[in-house]
Amino acid sequence: MVDKILHKCCGVPLAIITIGSVLIGKLVDMEEWSKLYSSIGFGNEENNVVENTRKILLFSYYDLPLHLRTCLLYLSQYREDVLIEKDSLLWRWVAEGFVYEEQGIGLYDIAERYFNDLINRSMIQPIGFSHDGIISHCRVHDMVLDMTRLLAKEENFITLLDGNEQNTYPICSNAHRLAIRDKKGLIDTCMTHLRSFNAIRCDKFWPSLSSFQALRVLVLDAGNCNMDNTNHLEHLGKLIHLRYLGLRGVDTLELPKEIGNLKKLQALDLRGHRIQELPHGVGQLSHLKLLRADTTQTRIPDWIGNLTSLEELWMSEADESSNFVKELGKLMELRKLCITKKLCLTSTSAVEAWAKSVTKLLKIQFIRIGWVELNGYDDSTYCWEGFIPPRQLRALHISCKPLGLIARINPMLLPNLSHLSVHVDSPDLETFGRFLELVTLRLDMDGIQHHDVMGRQGAFPKLRVFKTQATPGLFLEGSMPSLESLHFRVEARTSEDGKVDHFDFHSLRNLPLLQEVTVDIWLAPGVDLNKAMQMVKRAIEILPNPPILHMKITKSAWLDELFPC
Repeated sequence: MVDKILHKCCGVPLAIITIGSVLIGKLVDMEEWSKLYSSIGFGNEENNVVENTRKILLFSYYDLPLHLRTCLLYLSQYREDVLIEKDSLLWRWVAEGFVYEEQGIGLYDIAERYFNDLINRSMIQPIGFSHDGIISHCRVHDMVLDMTRLLAKEENFITLLDGNEQNTYPICSNAHRLAIRDKKGLIDTCMTHLRSFNAIRCDKFWPSLSSFQALRVLVLDAGNCNMDNTNHLEHLGKLIHLRYLGLRGVDTLELPKEIGNLKKLQALDLRGHRIQELPHGVGQLSHLKLLRADTTQTRIPDWIGNLTSLEELWMSEADESSNFVKELGKLMELRKLCITKKLCLTSTSAVEAWAKSVTKLLKIQFIRIGWVELNGYDDSTYCWEGFIPPRQLRALHISCKPLGLIARINPMLLPNLSHLSVHVDSPDLETFGRFLELVTLRLDMDGIQHHDVMGRQGAFPKLRVFKTQATPGLFLEGSMPSLESLHFRVEARTSEDGKVDHFDFHSLRNLPLLQEVTVDIWLAPGVDLNKAMQMVKRAIEILPNPPILHMKITKSAWLDELFPC
């Protein structure tokens, strides 16, 4: 029966993976296999591949629990092949009411479990788009998207309007969710039942926000268009049921003061705007769980500590002038902190306040800081005096050079650490190898260094992604047994006879699961680029099971002269 089902899948990967995801974990005997085969309704041998795949997808959809069906239908509003940002999607699921509460578990964590369930069932495709290998986006296969759009239309789940429609379009009064894109305008008959409104790349606006009486989700994404913003946020304060507000690329200088009236607001996404200061009304949003304002114009206010329900905070820069480092310690529910550019600490009190505040964040799981700037300190180790990393931390990404930080990042203090990206002077791979849960590791360094041994036997048991700016040494058998992706740098030099030196990557054969290698080639002056690339290619191809090779070229000053931009 297994062979018969595989035969009907006609070798189509999507069909095989999807039906396999339905069957996984189900204990069935041969009679049940036969019932399953019949229930999919393949029909006779003359059915074509596309039709059979559609039937498999539809069967897989109805095999989903109801809450996963709803979450999947929500993806029908996105374009084909578009990368869907995971965090934004999950918070919108929460705002729409798709995520059911469970005692002791945060709504985002539950939504993330839904997301992973859809991945495991092959209904969405995960995309690791960030440098650390963490799943940050997803994609929906074209055939899955076609299926969800048909189902969403039949169930009046989402009304989708795009640039192919006429410039103005009357909307039925029973529409629950509306997504429009690439349009010039919109006329409505009644918006009282609308729960979700998403507008992408629309040159002109739509009816007054006062028409959206039951709105829970409002997303205005200007894209590359010059959205007419004259009155587009007027009456925003009247949307008392609003839970998610996304203003991405909307050309506005300030938010309405009445935003404080949105007492149920859970997520506020302000990327790509010119807002310089958040109004005091934002500080009154007691249910706000996500605040994303990581653009250079926005200043984080002194009252940020008032947002005691905050779980995610994204900002561009921070320093002690706004009292941020002290206010941070009041955000006891915070689990993700991202300072995308830099954290500037210029006084002893600021350094101490930073260490003290982070220690108070007992739920923090994810910290990312673009750069730590310590003005006036010659010994940057002092930055981490008294700093004890939160034990539950799962991901730490920070660019700075203090050795004091590395001394505090050890397996005893951080047993759950799975993603680590740090700037180091002399990396101690033996220490990093003792992190039993480490999945991704990135080591940034100044210059090119060399490791004699890339970890001892049994080191890095779960590591899947390793990125370093060093030239690798020997990968011993039994070290990094789960590694799938390796990124490192080599320096291409010429010998006395003018030939490019050979590269020796023979120890990569000790990495049984290695799938891809990215080599950053640092060209010494006078080295022929093509010859260097050929030498790298040969060194990889002679391996017993050569991984997929990607090559990048680091342009030094002499290369800039030869190949100006």
